[in-house]
Amino acid sequence: MPRFGGKAMKKIALFVVFFFTLASSMPLNAQWAKTYGGSQYDSVAALIQLTDTGGYIVCGRTASFGAGSYDIWLLELSALGEVEWEKAYGGSDGDYPYSIQQTSDGGYILAGTTYSFGSGSGDAWVLKVSSTGDVEWEKTYGGIDYDTARYLQTTSDGGYIVVGYTENWGAGGYDIWVLRLSSTGSIVWQNTYGGFDDDLGWSIEQTSDGGYIVAGETFSFGDFSDNAWILKLSSTGSIVWQKIYGGSNTDWSSETHQTSDGGYIVVGGTYSFGAGDCDGWILKLNSAGTVQWQRAYGEFDYDYAYSIQQTSDDGYIVGGYTYSFGAGVDDAWVIKIDSSGDIDWERTYGDILSDWGRGIQETGSGGYIGYGSTYSTGAGSSDFSILKLYADGDIDPSCGFEDSFSSEINTSVSPVNTNVSPDDTIISPLSSSCTVRDTTASVSLICEVPMYTLTISAALGGTTDPAPGMHDYYNNTDVQISAIPSFGYEFLNWSGNVPSGSESNNPITINIDSNKSITANFSKTDTGDDGDGDDDGGGGGGGGGCFVATAAYGSPLHPFVKVLREFRDKYLMPSSVGRKFVNLYYKYSPFASNFIAKYKPLKVIVRVHLLPVIVFCYSMVQLGSIMTALIFSSIFVLPIFLISFFRMNFRRTKA
Repeated sequence: MPRFGGKAMKKIALFVVFFFTLASSMPLNAQWAKTYGGSQYDSVAALIQLTDTGGYIVCGRTASFGAGSYDIWLLELSALGEVEWEKAYGGSDGDYPYSIQQTSDGGYILAGTTYSFGSGSGDAWVLKVSSTGDVEWEKTYGGIDYDTARYLQTTSDGGYIVVGYTENWGAGGYDIWVLRLSSTGSIVWQNTYGGFDDDLGWSIEQTSDGGYIVAGETFSFGDFSDNAWILKLSSTGSIVWQKIYGGSNTDWSSETHQTSDGGYIVVGGTYSFGAGDCDGWILKLNSAGTVQWQRAYGEFDYDYAYSIQQTSDDGYIVGGYTYSFGAGVDDAWVIKIDSSGDIDWERTYGDILSDWGRGIQETGSGGYIGYGSTYSTGAGSSDFSILKLYADGDIDPSCGFEDSFSSEINTSVSPVNTNVSPDDTIISPLSSSCTVRDTTASVSLICEVPMYTLTISAALGGTTDPAPGMHDYYNNTDVQISAIPSFGYEFLNWSGNVPSGSESNNPITINIDSNKSITANFSKTDTGDDGDGDDDGGGGGGGGGCFVATAAYGSPLHPFVKVLREFRDKYLMPSSVGRKFVNLYYKYSPFASNFIAKYKPLKVIVRVHLLPVIVFCYSMVQLGSIMTALIFSSIFVLPIFLISFFRMNFRRTKA
């Protein structure tokens, strides 16, 4: 068993203080839509949710800020969409990001294309930055012609896997290019995959067996009109299986992920099937690439699906944009489907001009975070657009988002095996030195969920949970309130903005759709008369009179508050002296408890000091006074005995 010294215990104590402070300051589950940009063209590329803060990191390209024609633009946002920090990275020419991931050290890794650095006319570019955006290392990968990195993921050993395409190596015009990198950007292995024509890689993911799944498109195989191409690779880049999926026209896959059953979900687009000119296309594959189901989604015009993620209910959330539905030229488009591909709901997001959806992810709160670019609103010609959505895809009716009604059409492709062998490439990474500049985005609020105030009061004789006071909640939130009588009182009813027929319910649920107020009323019982003329009810005190503990733990229903209340009722209230002590506490503690409730660090300090009191009270209530006296006596007597014993032995040894 490990031993903890003084320094270790201090670290643990600091961690506990930090944890409680952080937990008590977590934001409410707010829904909002905001734009971020400058005076010129700014376009989003990728976004991820941060597991440690609940915020987001978003990247894209910017012409509004930076050193060149376009720079990589990186913004860290809070859970409420507020900018924590923002920076632009680039050189004298154009630099473009396409993918970002959070790393195990809390920093970020980005992949894209640079025209400012490298060997040729566009090189793959990978940057590692710290949690605050400082560059830790940056490298280019390429030859004299065009090379690009389109998707990057961290691997289980702390390295990275990158996919894109290259014009410098391979069998055809462009070939899919996969680079396996170490944690510092050195190349572990590098391969191309392709035929005589163009073959493009769009996404890659490490699979549960340590290998990789790649999504792309190929002009080299099939009917040569462009087909979706999925490759399953081993951990060293050799091909496990390879298949194309498509019809007689252009079809492609833009993203694939391994699913919980060991198979794969693929999203892309199809001109071969569907209801309109182009439809979003989703294929569910088993672990060997065989199609389990396949659907096209869209209507009479062009509809594009770019991203997909399996959701906690085993369905999928899909992001893209549509010309068939919405308010403008084209609108961001989100479809929620079940595990069989049937539509649960779909929505469009936009205004009179173009609004593009680039992707969407499920958040830890059960809703979704969508991201794209907008010409309709914002500061410049195009801005980043970020939407925090409820689980049904909405924010608030005032936002004006529209339902869409796309056709679900079963498609009928059969996978065709291809027969390429990976070719090694021989590039060495080059270090680059980009200019990093702080930026000042203009943030515009498109819409958000209205917030209303619920005022909770407690009449003489008890308290409530949540505690009496003014509480802010977002529209359509259901709030459960419990009335807690003090000793000698019982709950009577609720008054105020109470749903008809619920006046006697305890607890009661209030739906917040406007500012409301509610009061818990209590009546005195016969047991409340102790014969000394004192009012033992606590005057509406917290936690049945346990003001300080309620303030420290945030709820009168907390188990520790319950322990203190039981000790009071069992040992203090039956005696005249105990009741006088309780009444003095009721008289002077509310001021202190109100002060404690305002400051989170003070709550933690009070909890620490209350702990031995709670232990004592729990022992008294559960074990009785005799056992408690024996336990606490042994706690105090034993150290004294041990100290005396060791001192006597020390003196004898010295003598």
